[in-house]
Amino acid sequence: MRAVLFLVAAALAGCAPPSGRPGFVDWLPSHTTVVAHRGGAHLGPENTLRAIQIAQQPGIEAEIVEIDMHLSADGEVVVIHDRTVDRVTGTGTGCATEEDTANDTFGDVAVTDLTVSELQALDAAACFEDLDGGAPFAGQGVKIPTLREVLTTFPSQRFMLEVKQTEPSIVDDVLAVVTDLGALDRSCFLAFDEQTTIELADKAPDACISMPSSGIRCWSTESIFPFGGGGCPAYDVMWMPQTNSGFDLKRQRTVDNIHAAGMPVFFWTINDPEEMRAVADLGVDGFITDRPDLGRGLLGSPGVGAPTDQEISK
Repeated sequence: MRAVLFLVAAALAGCAPPSGRPGFVDWLPSHTTVVAHRGGAHLGPENTLRAIQIAQQPGIEAEIVEIDMHLSADGEVVVIHDRTVDRVTGTGTGCATEEDTANDTFGDVAVTDLTVSELQALDAAACFEDLDGGAPFAGQGVKIPTLREVLTTFPSQRFMLEVKQTEPSIVDDVLAVVTDLGALDRSCFLAFDEQTTIELADKAPDACISMPSSGIRCWSTESIFPFGGGGCPAYDVMWMPQTNSGFDLKRQRTVDNIHAAGMPVFFWTINDPEEMRAVADLGVDGFITDRPDLGRGLLGSPGVGAPTDQEISK
């Protein structure tokens, strides 16, 4: 149920969840889930197989893993957050490089200028520091993985797949990998870019698609007006920040109205245990965190839907 306008009256009456939901949404358990941001970026080198392996370990067992995607020079979907490799591999401008924002790129060595073999020759753990300030994975062969490698290495894991690259579009490339591996029902697609989200929804009508930035801004009015959200679009899930334009979105009314429109709600990125508990108490469907270990320690056993641990060599 996408891009459907919900009137204030409908929100007041309570909207029934949409029928024919994507498999990812149907799977969501009744408890609050732990979503490992970039695989759990404070526990392992972000967006790598090693990080995802850690997120699956007993005592953590993140039900969902979020990863980011770009396209290599030879047309492979690769898993990395920034448009450049500098910040995670130490090449170019080095480890001190700032993280990309939506509008700014700070590194020099572009992902799209390198082939998969060139990307995987780099050390994806070179800049990672663990919680004690150590570098336990540097020089251990940790690579920038392809999306295909991630989905095949972890066949039971649910993923939030964030399409970072917008120009040129990589939607066809991403969908080709996911559908080829039969992973559509365990994947939900996220693109804060409006046009990329529209393209995903158009080309994958049966897939789980998250709300783009414009929809998040619309629903954020719930924090200002008692019945905000009237006339806002609805996608399959709402993946939203804790604040927007200075307004705290972690409100019961906000969560309830989004749920009434048929959308599960996920807050990002939460690393403080008290904030984790606060959003869990609101009845959210999940929170995104760099510390899935803290999330699991707070929530206890993952229950239904916990992924099976998958041993990998790197």
